[in-house]
Amino acid sequence: MVSYSLERPIEFVRRFWPEDGDMPKHERLRRAFTQSIMDGFWAVGARLPTEAQLVLATPCSLGTVQRALRELAADGIIERRRGSGSVVADLNGPIEEPWHMRFFDGEPDGDGFLPVFTQILERKILTASGPWSEAIGQAAEPVVRIDRIFTINLEIRAYAKFYAVAARFPELAELPESALNGRNFKTFIARRYHVPVHKVRQRVRYETPPDHVAEHCDCPAGLPAMVLNVVAYALNGAPMYYQDFYVPQTPYQLDLGTATRS
Repeated sequence: MVSYSLERPIEFVRRFWPEDGDMPKHERLRRAFTQSIMDGFWAVGARLPTEAQLVLATPCSLGTVQRALRELAADGIIERRRGSGSVVADLNGPIEEPWHMRFFDGEPDGDGFLPVFTQILERKILTASGPWSEAIGQAAEPVVRIDRIFTINLEIRAYAKFYAVAARFPELAELPESALNGRNFKTFIARRYHVPVHKVRQRVRYETPPDHVAEHCDCPAGLPAMVLNVVAYALNGAPMYYQDFYVPQTPYQLDLGTATRS
């Protein structure tokens, strides 16, 4: 007879444990939790099974369970709280430490940057070349493009197109889109692939947004808008990603900050 405390963990494994036997167990457990959280099996704020319960319910050792939970916490999917165990994080909150879309109201007594929320509109795998190709060293490799809306201070909507070589950061192409909603891609890449952004090249141009851009943001259709182009580089100088931000007219100031971080 299965104890009551194990019923939920066993059901979780039955429904979400990946069948890919070649994948390391810690990665299989991490993906199972990610998918189950995105599907609503675990609600925001829900306490996850203890490490001991997961050892009993899964084919994982204690060390494997602990590694998977550490990686989930690094991903921002869960929070590990002393005395409370692991709980599901709220992914609908403002984006963590925005860098490229940092707005402030210009008041001397302001308390920092305005909150920024993101929402994924679509994701595509591209084999064609474009303005991003040379910047990120695409060659003949497929590129993942992720279109997002950046909502600043819950009132102004900018449109962003993110490009990266799919093979370099495969989770951006493979994870459920819901798992990437509200994520800071710069931080996600740094944590998952241990490749922090060291510097960025930022350029501004003006162009009339395509219809699909104007439809989803506050840039007026048929009129030129400011486009902030950002190319990010790793410490060794390798390009990481290319982004275009279509920024509407706003009363707030956009802080471009410094182009390099150690």
